[in-house]
This record gives sequence, structure tokens and C-alpha cells, in this order.
Amino acid sequence: MKTRQIHLLERPTGLPEVKQFALREVDLPELGEGQVLVENLYMSVDPYMRRSMDAVEKDLPPWPIGGALDGPSIGRVVESRNAKFVPGDVVESMSGWQEHFVSDGDEFVPYISANTAIAKRDVSGKAAPEDFLGLLGIASQTAYFGLKCGATMVPGETVVISSGAGTVGSIACQIAKLHSMRVVSSAGSDEKVAFLRDELGVDFAFNYKTASLSEGLARGCPDGIDLVFENASPEHFSACLPLMNEMKTMLIAGFISIYSTGGTVPNLANFEYALDRFLTIRAFAFMEFLEAFDQFVADMLSWREDGKIRLPQQIHDGLDQAPLAFCSLFTGESNGKQLVRIAA
Repeated sequence: MKTRQIHLLERPTGLPEVKQFALREVDLPELGEGQVLVENLYMSVDPYMRRSMDAVEKDLPPWPIGGALDGPSIGRVVESRNAKFVPGDVVESMSGWQEHFVSDGDEFVPYISANTAIAKRDVSGKAAPEDFLGLLGIASQTAYFGLKCGATMVPGETVVISSGAGTVGSIACQIAKLHSMRVVSSAGSDEKVAFLRDELGVDFAFNYKTASLSEGLARGCPDGIDLVFENASPEHFSACLPLMNEMKTMLIAGFISIYSTGGTVPNLANFEYALDRFLTIRAFAFMEFLEAFDQFVADMLSWREDGKIRLPQQIHDGLDQAPLAFCSLFTGESNGKQLVRIAA
């Protein structure tokens, strides 16, 4: 049968552009013994994918030019020659950016397995299929595992969360508030600052485009900073350093600002405070903590049901919209978690 895929035409030298992608029709192989045919329902686009567009391998293999790309997706088994799966099963994979794919159904370890490995997901209760890319997806896992497993949240202490209106940041802000921390965050517009303050209950938020980072952080953290959850940039990270209290922790979930610069980390300053204040600085991967995945799912679904946590989503209809959804992550045009609906 034929299906459609998004292919990469060229590698960007800066920010990704829609013109660097193309929608292509391809032939799928015949279904073999032990294999399943999956129709993708939704796919996720995430900032880390920009690193896959480079030619040099970093933490993930580079995307090919003119071939199938990879990324988180949730789909439905439509045909099976594998005893572990039946038609109708909902499965998660790293085989996004396409409408259908054939898988051998090998045991699935989220986001570090072969592209065609799939895992059956339970949607009989409170979770919808798309939740495994949104509320339960890698962005939420990054926020949850970073704060719950990579650090200690102390009630009453101050945590600074950069890019708080983004997907990772917004979940991190809400989790920190659920644990009675005082949350300070930054965003790139007055509308996002209002969202942080009025809808997420952040204690102090500021627009880093109208106030300097050092000024905004100083106003928001009069008693210093006890924990940092960094999503944004070396500049934001550096601005936190002089305000850190002694023997506290700085988590680096990512530096989205460097994903289009070849991975170099410019403008890192004030590092002497890491020594003077005896700080712990930790970059982490959410995959470290996947043994806690079931608890993560239970907590997130329970918090949502109780109205304690929410994740705004923007859904783009049709595989052809995937490049636009992805590129919007880097221009400030995205609003909430970006998902692409591929099939109903």
C-alpha cells in the first residue's frame, strides 16, 4: 500500500523553515510474519528535533535527507500478524511524520528504541490516545521527572522556571505549585506573563523582552533562588547564578536558544558563583527515570481530574501541517503543546 511521509530536503544553518520539508508518497512493504500495520493518529513536534536536523550526531541520530523522519506518535493497529497485537490496539512509537508504518512490534522503551518498536497504551480509563503525546508526553515527563526525581522540592522555597509559558515550563510551574513552592518564571510577551500569573498561579512572572533578566529575577527573588529549572538559554541560566542561595540546585532541562546554533553554548557568565555558593548543576534526561513512568501517569491523570494541572494544546490538522507546527516552536508563534492530528 501507499502512504505519505514528511521528508527533510536540506539541513538548516539557523532556524528551521517550512521550505526545508516536503510531503512525499511512498510504498510500504508487505506485512510479514510477526509484523503489524499501524495508522498514526497524532504526532508530536518538540524542540529537541532541531538537533536531529544537523548532520553530526549528538544525542540522537541525524534525520536522513529524503527519507522517513522520526518522532513521538500515537497510532492504531489496523492489521496484525503478531500475536501480541490485535487490530484496534493503541500503540506509541517513534515513527511520527508519516501516516502509516510497518512494525515488528519489538519491546518498546520510550524514545530510545528503534523507530518501529511500539508499546501498547491503555486508553480504557482516563487517558485519550493523544494524551500520551500531550499531558503524558516527553515534555511533561521532562518537567515531572526533573522536579520529582532530579531535585528536591521544598515547600516555601523559591524555584525559577524559565520559559514558563512553554510546554515543559508550564507543567513544571504547576508541579512546583502543587508542592507549595514559590514559583518565579519568565516569558516573552505580556500575554504569556498574564497566563502564568492568572491561569497557572505563578507567584511572580516577568517579560524578559521588556525587563532585563537580572532586573526581573532580582524583583522576583528578594530572598534568593533555591532551585532553577532551566529551559531557555545560557543567558537566563547565567542571570540566576548571582542570586543562588548556598548549596542549592540548578537543573538544565534544555537550552532551546542554542538548538539552531550548532550546539555551542555562548554567553555563559557568572560561573564563579557555582563555586562560591557550592551549587549542584545537573543536566538530565527524562529517560533516567522511566522506572517511575506508571507513577507519573497516575499522578498527571489524577491532578488533571482534580483540576490541579492543565496543558493547553494546539492541534494542527493533517500531516502536511507538521512542518509549520514544528517551525512555530522557534518563532514564538506556538501556543501550548503542538500536536498534529493525522487521522481521526
